[in-house]
Parts: sequence; C-alpha cells; structure tokens
Amino acid sequence: MNVVPSGKCIILVLILEILSVHGLPPKFLNIAVIGAGPSGLASAKNSLEQGHNVVVYEKGEALGGTWWYTDKTGKDEYGVDIHSAMYQGLRIDIPHQNMQLSVDHKFPNNTRSYPSYEDVWKYLNSYADRFDVKRHIKFHHLVDKVRLIENNKWNITVKNLPKNKTESLTFDVVFICINQYSSPNYPEFEGANEFKGKIIHSHDYRRAEDFRGADVLVVGGGPSGRDLILQLSKVANRITWSRRTYSETGEMRKKYGDNVTFKKNLKRFTSNGADFMDDTHQNFTAVIYGTGYKYRYPFLDDDSGIHVDNNKKYVQPLYKQIINIEHPSMAFIGIPYNPLLLALDLQARFALKFFSGAKELPSKSEMLKDMQDYANSQQKKGAQLNFILFNDYKEYFESVARAADVEKILDVYISMVMDAAKAIHADPLGFREYKYTIIDDETFIKEREV
Repeated sequence: MNVVPSGKCIILVLILEILSVHGLPPKFLNIAVIGAGPSGLASAKNSLEQGHNVVVYEKGEALGGTWWYTDKTGKDEYGVDIHSAMYQGLRIDIPHQNMQLSVDHKFPNNTRSYPSYEDVWKYLNSYADRFDVKRHIKFHHLVDKVRLIENNKWNITVKNLPKNKTESLTFDVVFICINQYSSPNYPEFEGANEFKGKIIHSHDYRRAEDFRGADVLVVGGGPSGRDLILQLSKVANRITWSRRTYSETGEMRKKYGDNVTFKKNLKRFTSNGADFMDDTHQNFTAVIYGTGYKYRYPFLDDDSGIHVDNNKKYVQPLYKQIINIEHPSMAFIGIPYNPLLLALDLQARFALKFFSGAKELPSKSEMLKDMQDYANSQQKKGAQLNFILFNDYKEYFESVARAADVEKILDVYISMVMDAAKAIHADPLGFREYKYTIIDDETFIKEREV
C-alpha cells in the first residue's frame, strides 16, 4: 500500500535532510510557551513547524494578548489580572505590514494602512488558524511557577482555573512571551492618596463616554496619552495634558481643541486636583496615567538567573536580548520592545536554532561580553538597555540573524516602520491619513489613503 506523506511530514523530512547535510542531528523538544499574544503565537508556530511538542499557556480567555478587547478591567472571574489594554476606537500607529508575524501571512488586501484593533485581532486569529496553533493553547491556565531542575530543564506549575486544579510538568525549553502591556506602571506622586477623584491607568481605559463632562488630567507623553486626549476632547469638559516636554502653543491648541491645555511635570496631588512645576494649580475629577508598563515575571525565582530592574528598564542577562545566558534553555520573546512584529518571528527562529542543536551557542563568557558591549553602546547613546532606537533597528535585527544563521528581516519592513515612526512625530494628528504599499524587498511607496 502506498502512503502519501502529509505536508507536516514533508517539512520534517526536509529539516532532517538539511540538518544531516550540516552534520548536526536534530533535537526534538518539549516546549512550553507562556502567553498566547503575538510573541507566543510566533514562538509556537515556529516550534511546531520544526516538529517539537508545544503547549501554550494563556491565563486569559482568548488569544491575542493585549489585542483581545474586553470591556472588563481589573480582575476576571478567576481573580486574575486582565491584561488587555485595548480601548474603543483604537487604531494602530504603524502600517499593517509592520504588524505581520510572517512575510507569508499578510493582512487582507482591503485592509486600510492603519487598521483598528479588531482587524489586528482577526489577523492574529487567522495566523493561529493557518499554522495550527490554536489546538495547542490552554486558555485560563495561569503559570504559577517556573522552576529550574537538572540538565537545564524546567518544571512548570500551572493552575487550570476553570477546574481549580494545579498540575506540574517538565519541559526542555521555555519561551516567555508575556507582553509588555500586562503590568501598568503607576508613578508615585505626593498626595495621590488624598485625591478624591478617580485615578486609573490607561491600561484600564475603555471608552471616552465614561468621562463625559469630566475635568480630566492625563499624565504621560506616550502614544496612548496622545490618542486618549483626542478621544476625550470630544466629550470631557476640560483636559490637561501633563508631560515633560510640552508647553502650550497656539498651534497645539488648534490641533487638540480649545478644551485641552498643556502642562509640564506634575508636582503633587491635592484632594481636588494637582499642583504643577510651574507653581499653578488645577482642579480635576479624574486622572488617567499614560505612564507605560514595567517588566514583571512573578513566576520566576532567583534560580532562573534572570534579574529585572524597572528603574533602569532592563531584563538581564540575555544573549541578543533573547536567550537566558545563565540557563540557555529559556528565551524571552519581545525584548527589546519595537513595533515591528516580524522581529518576534526573528527572535523565535533565533532561539530555536540554538535550542534544537542546529547551531551551538557561544561560550557563556562570549555571550556576557556581547551583552555588555551592547549595554555600553546603549549607555553612550543615552538609551535604555531593552529599547532599540529607530536608527538601530537594522543593525540589531541583522546581528540577531547573523548570530544564528537565520533569514533576516527584509529591509523594506525596517525602512517602513522607521518612516512611520518619524511621521508620528512630524504630524501626530494626521499620520494615519497615509497608505503604504510594498513594491519589492527594499522599496515602498507612501501616498494619501483615499
């Protein structure tokens, strides 16, 4: 009887042939992926394509990480923090081509250049369908502990929340794919406990209508702050935007509306408002912090070898910001932050090249030196360790691809995301009016979207 091999079998045969040519035997692994957001989906997809056994643990009810919208805030029905940071009316601030997780899985042809969060979630859902990731995801499973055991393996304790049961399993490799929008950063201001109004983080903002007629203070100068100001200006009575680098100008008032004013740093809260560094005071009924997020991995202990410093904004020690140098069977996908999701795919392929045994890692001393050299370079530029400056995207991505001998990110995606980032600063209100079209591996065109 003739048996026709399946597509997955053909892929495995090709992998075996390639590895045999290079004299490197394949190593098939039991892999745990923590988180089913974009980084988790990319890690699972690439691991499955190489024939590994994969389990994805997702504490929430759906895939997509922060891109899954829910009206809920705070805790879910199991007492677990809700990690979605989506809000009604949100449109992404980079072209959809830069939100692709794979060059061979694109957004639908009729997608506008800057789509809504619904479009992004639908894309992630279709990606999981196409690459058969969904059946490997265990929803409402909260990872409680990741513990190092012999031979650099990992024992994972996970809670099955609906069944209220805990199980413990052993894995060869762990991909940590907790998105950077899970743990809001709440700044400490004098008098915050005395303020009688409502204080929330932008992570828990869902709709502008909740602030109709309110006097609102928005603290923080990031993208979420800008978008919230635009939404709130249509319904709130008065809005004050406090950020380090802004002073009010006629042009800014014209762009954002007459009910928006601008202040530099907040000094302290009072019971009914806040004092600012320019020695002025304003009253407010609500405050929204747009003050970013912090790295947080509560399931890791000191034995993991990983150290987090949120004051300096770093997670160390990581080789190429990906592989745990102390115990190189653990990878962090999504560090350092950048808006190009193809970087998540690159980082997953990088890690798997070493985890599978297809390529040998450098020595520990060499990896530590590589990390220190990068840290020194960042320090000279005045940049955080786990943050890539726009002009360094290409250099970082190419160094990752080169170190693992994996396919690099095409130049056109890098140049597009850099152009889009500059457009935000040049025209923070009108940048979404443009459409990007990729011409070839290096070229794109940009024109007003009809």
